Amino acid sequence: MNRLIIILLLTSLLIGTSLVLLSSHWFPIWLGLELSTLSIIPLLNMNGHSRSTEATLKYFLVQAFSAALLLNGAVLNLWLSNSWSLAETSSPLCYYTISTALIIKLGLAPCHFWFPDVLSGISFPNVIIIACWQKVAPMFLLLSLSSYISSEILILCSTLSVIVGGWGGLNQISTRKILAYSSISHLGWVTCASFFLPEVSFLLFLFYIINNTAILLICNNSSLFSLSSLSKASIIPTNIILFSLALLSLGGLPPLGGFINKIVPLIIFSFNSSNIIIPLFLGGSLLNLFFYLRIVYNTSLTLFPQSSIILLSSRNTSSQTISSFLISILFPLCLFGLLLLPPV
Repeated sequence: MNRLIIILLLTSLLIGTSLVLLSSHWFPIWLGLELSTLSIIPLLNMNGHSRSTEATLKYFLVQAFSAALLLNGAVLNLWLSNSWSLAETSSPLCYYTISTALIIKLGLAPCHFWFPDVLSGISFPNVIIIACWQKVAPMFLLLSLSSYISSEILILCSTLSVIVGGWGGLNQISTRKILAYSSISHLGWVTCASFFLPEVSFLLFLFYIINNTAILLICNNSSLFSLSSLSKASIIPTNIILFSLALLSLGGLPPLGGFINKIVPLIIFSFNSSNIIIPLFLGGSLLNLFFYLRIVYNTSLTLFPQSSIILLSSRNTSSQTISSFLISILFPLCLFGLLLLPPV
């Protein structure tokens, strides 16, 4: 594909997301979501392979259905309140319709079935867009409406997402599918916390985006398409260290930055007397941590036989440098996130 066309599509993608974030009316919000979807479709099928074509078609159908559902909710709100305003959505039926559309777009359980299949059929640069950038606008809308949506719906979807994300990744060998189920689980943590403190939840969501982008950049740089790829000798040893650190951070091990994504929601749950869901979330998190540690163990087997001279003389690529920067800023951001916790 021509480079100019790619730049135009990425610019349209940026404009669509910005339109959603800056709008307070449902019609431009819907328009921004559709612009983002239509911009990413040609990029997903850029190589023309049958696997990517199937993934592109699945993504288009799911996004078209959820966009139609969101537009129906917005039109229903216009009919009941005579306004397109986001702040004047008053009918519970409108909230249920719009929240269902956003849950489908985010790939939260029980509407998650399309997400692993789509990610497994596209390239890593497109995975970064689908799993990170395309989540920003729907998550922003869901957090904006979290105080109006029924708490039972948010807690049920988030709990199912944490459990499904942990259980579904156990028997996977594809790196992209593992990260897809990991994304489902982490979005469950963010969504459940959004019912209590939406501002903190968006900060946690940004932590996840940074960490996940770092992992995907390393996977793209080292062509880590499956667990068997971890044993290839062509992987740069520095990439193995960065990949292991990013995975451990994603698992929530202290003192890495991802620890804040686990401890902050648990503190929020305990402050709001939600102790019943804490064991479920911890169980799902342990399942995630299990396959993270399995991957780290496999990567460590390829690292230590390497010579230290090779480790020090490895050339830094652009994606490796970006990954190092993203991982390095996670821990300082955690200190900022702790300031947003409610007082005891």
